[in-house]
Amino acid sequence: MTKTVTLADAEQQLTAATATLDQLKAKILDQGPGTVTAEELGTAALAVEHARLAVGHAAKQAEDQTEQERQEHLHDFKADTFEKAGTVEGMLDAMQKVAEGTAYIVRFCAGRQQLVSNGINTLRREGVPQASEGAAEQHAGLAWSDASAFGGPALHADGRRIAGINAGLPIAAAVTRGCAEAGKPSGWLGPVLQVPQTGELADNPETWLRARY
Repeated sequence: MTKTVTLADAEQQLTAATATLDQLKAKILDQGPGTVTAEELGTAALAVEHARLAVGHAAKQAEDQTEQERQEHLHDFKADTFEKAGTVEGMLDAMQKVAEGTAYIVRFCAGRQQLVSNGINTLRREGVPQASEGAAEQHAGLAWSDASAFGGPALHADGRRIAGINAGLPIAAAVTRGCAEAGKPSGWLGPVLQVPQTGELADNPETWLRARY
């Protein structure tokens, strides 16, 4: 089995082999050629060459290991990216839920506005006066009001004011709340979608809605 040598070990062996060869060369120069045989010098030179090749091999192994780790990291990154990017099916499902919720609110608000409009017409035919006249107790607690600076047309029943709701308001409020839950301001949707401020409807929808029911 081939022994694996680290780059640091190989470089250390090369340094030692080179030092040995240099010592032999210096000995020949200082003390004469008879002090070192050609075989000894050749063996030392071959040891240096062998150590140099070992360094090259260890360096290549280190490079290969680094590249393998880099490739593994890239594959992990790719898998993580695909997972976090989600799927078309997931986005379509989320869009369908938003569409269904929007359709429900639009239908609900349209029906409510029609209810108010038809109800006012009915009360008028029945001779029920406007709420401002203060005679509701004479008409089963019912009254009505036209649009004014305080709001749109409304039915009044036992002190409750039932007015139409623009579907855009609860939809915008829902979008604002959704952005907040995701940790983003509603302005993050721009410029594609500009969400108006809905104030209390977004902050406390139950209180806002109960005041209109």
